[in-house]
Amino acid sequence: MMWKLIRIAFVLVIICAPECHAADPKVFDGTIMPQPFEKSPFQQVHIPAWVQDLTGAGYTLSVMDSAARENAAKHGVKLSEMGFVDPFYTYYDSKLLKKRSPHVPPDRLKKDIAEYKRLGVHILGVYPPCLQGEVYETHPEWRRIATDTREIPQIDMQKFPHGGMLCLLGPYGDFFIDVLAEIVTQFPEVDAFSFDGLHYAGVCYCAPCRAAYKADTGQEIPPTDMNNPAFRRYQHWADRRMESLIQRMQTRLKKIKPDIALVTWTTNAGRFGHFLSIPRNMPARMNLLLDAPDQEFWLDETNRGTTIVPAFANAYIWATTNHRVAFSEPYILSHGNPYGKDSFPPQEILRRMMLALTYGASPSIAVAQPPNLQAELYNCLDEVQKRKPWLTHKSPEPWAALVMSDNTRNFYGRTAGQVEERYMSNVFGAFRAMVEEHLPATVINDWNLNTADLSRYRVLIMPNTACLDDAQTNAVREFVKNGGGLVASLDTSLFNEFGDARDNFTLADVFGVDYRGLATSVPSTGDLDINFAKSIGPDYWEKRKNVFDFKQDPASFLNQGRMRTYVGDNNVTLKGPAVRVAPKSSDVKTVGTLKQKSGEGQEIPGVLVHKFGKGKVVYLAAGFDSAYYLYAYPYQRLVLRESVLNVASGPAPLKIEAPMCVHSTIMRQCESSAQRLIVHLFNDLNTTAHHALPVDDVPLREEVVPIHDIRVTFRPDYSIGRVHLEPGGVELPIQKSESGISIVVPKLEVHAMVVAELQP
Repeated sequence: MMWKLIRIAFVLVIICAPECHAADPKVFDGTIMPQPFEKSPFQQVHIPAWVQDLTGAGYTLSVMDSAARENAAKHGVKLSEMGFVDPFYTYYDSKLLKKRSPHVPPDRLKKDIAEYKRLGVHILGVYPPCLQGEVYETHPEWRRIATDTREIPQIDMQKFPHGGMLCLLGPYGDFFIDVLAEIVTQFPEVDAFSFDGLHYAGVCYCAPCRAAYKADTGQEIPPTDMNNPAFRRYQHWADRRMESLIQRMQTRLKKIKPDIALVTWTTNAGRFGHFLSIPRNMPARMNLLLDAPDQEFWLDETNRGTTIVPAFANAYIWATTNHRVAFSEPYILSHGNPYGKDSFPPQEILRRMMLALTYGASPSIAVAQPPNLQAELYNCLDEVQKRKPWLTHKSPEPWAALVMSDNTRNFYGRTAGQVEERYMSNVFGAFRAMVEEHLPATVINDWNLNTADLSRYRVLIMPNTACLDDAQTNAVREFVKNGGGLVASLDTSLFNEFGDARDNFTLADVFGVDYRGLATSVPSTGDLDINFAKSIGPDYWEKRKNVFDFKQDPASFLNQGRMRTYVGDNNVTLKGPAVRVAPKSSDVKTVGTLKQKSGEGQEIPGVLVHKFGKGKVVYLAAGFDSAYYLYAYPYQRLVLRESVLNVASGPAPLKIEAPMCVHSTIMRQCESSAQRLIVHLFNDLNTTAHHALPVDDVPLREEVVPIHDIRVTFRPDYSIGRVHLEPGGVELPIQKSESGISIVVPKLEVHAMVVAELQP
């Protein structure tokens, strides 16, 4: 980020509801599953009521004049940024930081506070967390050391008065909290804080970090190498140190002002570029300590803008909050390389905002735009406000849970250049299949793999969820044993929480198979390498790149509907990863096999079915999920669909009859006086039909092709009163049958919500 843009870049605006009752003064609630090096139970932050009523986010009120601010407030802006500290100066008289900005008049903050209050806009205090020139100059011992050396970085402070990166894991972290406490004490009108880059950047070798790690572990911080088990353990330790900082921050600030909030940027919750941050900058679990994390939501070519990834990004950031409050700020840019708004179509603003809210994240936006986009932006903010009554106090209606494992991404993926192929492709492919088949899937996290959280679901999807600890393994085992359905692929449970390889799946009894090594296009001459459990090298994943023939059992559950036409009893190509497994007993049935494309060698199991306790399992030894993202054939989607439906312990909440370009999600909204089901429908059709070079294509939609006559059928056990289409309040006639309650949406343009009022 260019430093001349620093003051603009730290802007955040929230479109919120009218003032509500005082928040509960508790700081934390709801204990989360433990992680390594945890010194006390981890709890998520208790979110103030006013934050729970927020429905959107944006930027740039601080650089607008009074007339523009008033106009923004009329379109729903109710919380906006105000700078207090920048990388060079403070904007107030601080006892902790002495360099007062010569560019900000002494009465500036007082006037801005008065204007924000007059407009009914909450104040969001801004402080760049890791970059502050005065601190960098006066406390060299607090500087971050990014390489394995004891030499403190030196910067020419005349040329670069902002200094360099500071380490949040040591004494500077507590100084940072002291400054925030000073701000909210001097300016009690501040309602929230926002930071850009609130993370530890993967590793630090400063003296305080070295001393703390030595005290806690008896070890030196190892060299940065994700293939080194010692470094992977250090990452868990640093994660806990970062979480501890935010816990201390929340405790300190909420004791001063109970309903103050951290409404701030996250660097690990959905944007594709953040998935490439390995070693990770922060644990995904840290999002639970933020009252409302926000992600930079880019649809440019470097962030897979024209793929399923943008939809997943919004589902995932909501998931990292345990489906409470999350924001997603779609960048208004034509391309990311070079960054710019050249001929950006105004309608694309609406598309990106509506995609965010479809998956549970409230859309954020930069409010100040060039004249050719400004009016359209306000129209889009108005569209969010029209939907506001149905956007808050919601949760996913549970049926299928799809695991996104941050530990697997980091410790199994291991490199930025390979993590997409090694792991994220499995998640993206499984998510894509569920979206296109209109099967409601809730994205969940590592920490949700516990008995209580899993008990809500009828089926669990684990796309190559390689890294599991013993508690997570036991929770999954109990889930299936008690009747839950499970679909798992490839290396699921083959590694521990540190990314260390095991000699067999810890869920081998549940899958009904034992691990026997990699499946390759070259005939294997032996079983599992005895050294596998000790370590794996980078070539482990390279050896999984193969091309096979897949053949289904035409008498099995796979051969349903289109699968009969697309595949039947023919061989079809699978280009992707696979593992060799051996069934543990005759109770395990192979319903799909793999064979070398050359026809040589023996057939090996590709899809296996097993009953475990009261539940059913489909284990995919072939990476149909990964392939459906990286090298897709339609039959792979159908394998995933039929596997999920085969093991699910009960029917889905609803059935959607619509083209695959229509995204659908179902949520339950609980208010004091009513409960309702809300079905989001989003039209993702791109009329340019992706004619550009695929690797550099970006969705820049200029027109809408409406989708007509979408049928939504709710499960018959729901007690539904009226059903209406929003926004607009159009009553939808109900058709009742044995299969449930059906309605038809006559026309979908970009986005609409089917709202079903539940009867007591």
